[in-house]
Amino acid sequence: MVSFMGSRSCALFAVLSVVATALAVTIPTADALLMVPRTTTTTPKSVFHQSVRSSRGSNDPLVLFAEEWSAFSSSSDDASSSSSTSGSELLEGVVLHESLSIRDPTPDERGKGGVEVAPEAKTIRALEVLAKIPKSLVISSVDTPLRAVEASSNARNFTWATDLTAATLVAMHPTEDELANDDAAKAKKDWILSWNTGGWATNGEDLGPPDANFGAKDAMGSLLSTGTDNDHNIYAKFRMPCHPVLLRASIGLAVLTGCTEDDARNALYARGFVYRSMRDALEPLVLEASPRPKGSKREKRCWDVADTLNKVLARATTLGDDTPTAVIVPIHDRLEHSLMANSKLVDNGKNEVLLVATRDIQGGEPISRDYESSTPTLSNDDSEGALRLLLRFGLPPKSWPVHSNEITEPKN
Repeated sequence: MVSFMGSRSCALFAVLSVVATALAVTIPTADALLMVPRTTTTTPKSVFHQSVRSSRGSNDPLVLFAEEWSAFSSSSDDASSSSSTSGSELLEGVVLHESLSIRDPTPDERGKGGVEVAPEAKTIRALEVLAKIPKSLVISSVDTPLRAVEASSNARNFTWATDLTAATLVAMHPTEDELANDDAAKAKKDWILSWNTGGWATNGEDLGPPDANFGAKDAMGSLLSTGTDNDHNIYAKFRMPCHPVLLRASIGLAVLTGCTEDDARNALYARGFVYRSMRDALEPLVLEASPRPKGSKREKRCWDVADTLNKVLARATTLGDDTPTAVIVPIHDRLEHSLMANSKLVDNGKNEVLLVATRDIQGGEPISRDYESSTPTLSNDDSEGALRLLLRFGLPPKSWPVHSNEITEPKN
């Protein structure tokens, strides 16, 4: 008995020593942890413009303006129909103001940016329409296909994130009948497949070098899909608060954003809990899993659900004032962050969603949205400031408040 206990203690000490060494030695610097996606830059393009000025008074000038503008015929669709559905090209049917240019985000922008007023263009006035997006291209947590509704109804918890992720997976994996009966199905699928970025660590590069212990190589698919709801009890015997990959990631987030390790760990727990509550229900919606070097067929489908959720959380917004609905809208989903946002989405009550300027926008100024106030929240996530902006939206440091717990105008 003594011999058994002695060998067991030695084994436990060896495990803890390896974990401690890895955590102490391989924690990357902030720059290493904040890796950026590899993207290419294309030449900005100007596209079709149509605008109508509203001169009548109204309690909600944006809605009034949208209703007036929606009377404009769809003849302008031909001007954008030649645009590709990938990269910085426009989806078929999306129409931009003639003064706007659109390009691929730079690596430093981490997928958020590239929609701006051309430097040589005239000032865009408040209430002018920046973009017209067909509702057929909008992903909604309410107006979803039947198989998305059936899948999300089997989830452990009913949330907007579950519904929106289900709708996204169905759009990304349409059946032959759905492709045949929906003219926008292929364009929507191609748009979703072009999403290369999401929240922090959607790409394993954010976790540091590929050979780092308890980094990307030790994650179960991705950071979001790593761990269980019972991690506290599982790893307590090793005197660790959670899965070592999550522990290392929480240390990295604390270094990057200035939050506490507990706050970072709680935010990671919250996201993981939401994922696991929908994983088993939504996994069958993945008709063809992404190729991966390891994992069973089911695991790969589950990891695709995690990757999709990561990208959905980074893009979601709300539409409507009385009963807000969680949606993802083309163009709007990749706008730059600003607490002084210069655009707003408006539902004109018909077949389009309009992106409207809320103030005058000068030449060279990016079109922006406020990710802090215009996005639906997760009920179990209390993160804020730089931690929330990085972990959920993947926003770069220039978008963060000066201090982690202080919401101020972002740095230039």
